[in-house]
Amino acid sequence: MENYGLYRPEFEFDSCGVGFIANIKGIKSHQVITDALTMLENMEHRGATGYESNTGDGAGIQIQIPHEFLKEAAFTYGINLPQLEDYGVGMLFFPKNKVLVDECKNIIQRASERLNINILGYIPVPVNNIELGQLAIEAEPIMEMMFVEKPFDADDADTFERKLFVFRNYITTQINNILQNHPIGFYIASLSCKKLIYKGQLRSIQIRHYFIDLTNPKLTSAFGMVHSRFATNTSPSWSLAQPFRYISHNGEINTVQGNLNWLKSLQKTFTSPYFTAQEIDMLLPCVTPQQ
Repeated sequence: MENYGLYRPEFEFDSCGVGFIANIKGIKSHQVITDALTMLENMEHRGATGYESNTGDGAGIQIQIPHEFLKEAAFTYGINLPQLEDYGVGMLFFPKNKVLVDECKNIIQRASERLNINILGYIPVPVNNIELGQLAIEAEPIMEMMFVEKPFDADDADTFERKLFVFRNYITTQINNILQNHPIGFYIASLSCKKLIYKGQLRSIQIRHYFIDLTNPKLTSAFGMVHSRFATNTSPSWSLAQPFRYISHNGEINTVQGNLNWLKSLQKTFTSPYFTAQEIDMLLPCVTPQQ
């Protein structure tokens, strides 16, 4: 191939596909999301599948919180959302078992009371899994959005984000201690007052129609970050699909155990001007071995 734009054929290699699109004036629209999904679909060759052609290694999209869309969706379930950035929204993956889902929510409620965080409620995430392979369906979690009210002592969005970070890590640790080696388990794809992630063990071309929300013209954002996964040193799963909460990356880390060992040896000495000693204890472990 000839050079074209920034493309240089001598640097071509196989790895995950990553893309980002934004309106530089910060204007939200559904078109931005549509374009991001089209870009993701055009990176289908960067993803991978197992022996089932309709079970992918993972794909997803991160967008800004679509306030108008969520306010309307939440209201249908009796949840009255405050103004944007006065609440956080989490994309939660639960096990396929109502008893376990209820137990997870009980743990989340107890954790919220400890942190003085008010949970406004949950709504289901509508999906269409008719095009998914059997492997993906067997591992498919129950997905719900959780809405959290901004605490009175969170002066700004960044402070609120840090409180949500503590909340997310703490409930993840508490729930995983109960679920242990459950095949689906519990995972928080995102919990933020700024952004929202839709992702799963899917092919790039499945994302748009699997998540019914993504084709709703009321869903808007000024940016879209997308990822098509080619799994190498870790097996595909719903939780390991990207984007992650802050990044997408193409190319996996081949020193996972070494990095985990360094983290474990240093995390007991963590200090931060942004977290109390109690909050730092609630953050640990920063990363679980399965991640």
